[in-house]
Amino acid sequence: MKTRNSIIALTVLVLSACSGYKRDTYRVYKTFDEYAMKEIPFRITEKKSLPYAMVKRNDDTIRVLLCFADTTQNQSIVYINKGEYWYNLKKYQTDPILYYFTLCDTIPIYTERYIQNDTIWEYKYNIRNSILESSSLTRHTRNNEVYISVPDTFRISESNRLDSIKNFISHYSEKYPYYTSKKIQPIHYSYYNKILRNDTLYIYEKPAGTNYRLGELFSVYKMSNLGIIDMYRGGSIIYEAKVPKAE
Repeated sequence: MKTRNSIIALTVLVLSACSGYKRDTYRVYKTFDEYAMKEIPFRITEKKSLPYAMVKRNDDTIRVLLCFADTTQNQSIVYINKGEYWYNLKKYQTDPILYYFTLCDTIPIYTERYIQNDTIWEYKYNIRNSILESSSLTRHTRNNEVYISVPDTFRISESNRLDSIKNFISHYSEKYPYYTSKKIQPIHYSYYNKILRNDTLYIYEKPAGTNYRLGELFSVYKMSNLGIIDMYRGGSIIYEAKVPKAE
């Protein structure tokens, strides 16, 4: 009876947190691992609680719904199978209605994401007055991240975008200077190491020419059930972290 009640309770949570999504077409999981492109189930000993992920698979598409107790935070993510990689496009925009309260730029920001072999390649840009302005390229792995800032006028190949991103990022440390605030650099890179300890992610920046094993502590995030896929929601807790500032 206890197990049956738990199932009923979870079903109620799903329907209330992710209303509008049919229970028989989406399955509930603890989270979704973007690097491996697979669902992560709750362990038998874990309580099924919000937040969690609902996943629906079709022949060439994976739809992931991140569900929260506050339904206004629910997030839908669509991954498209392109054969050699998975593709996802993210769009972020501050609501123009909130501009006078936040004073944030309301120009939409797009991030093209290409997922292949446990690596996520990203190209970020915005479109202002119908003109594309490039921002950055990033290579994410589970353990590190390479970020390259590019000029507004930078463009990647229209015919083979993933290979274009890979070629630009390859041998980055030999081709581009490391970021420094002391001088203007149209193109520069930054390198980060990532360490996950229990439910906390530590990010270390490792400047070029330093002898740190990991680098200087850059940011710290507390993970929910969803883990890395939703790491930024709670904001950095670096000032609460009781770890060395450099390792």
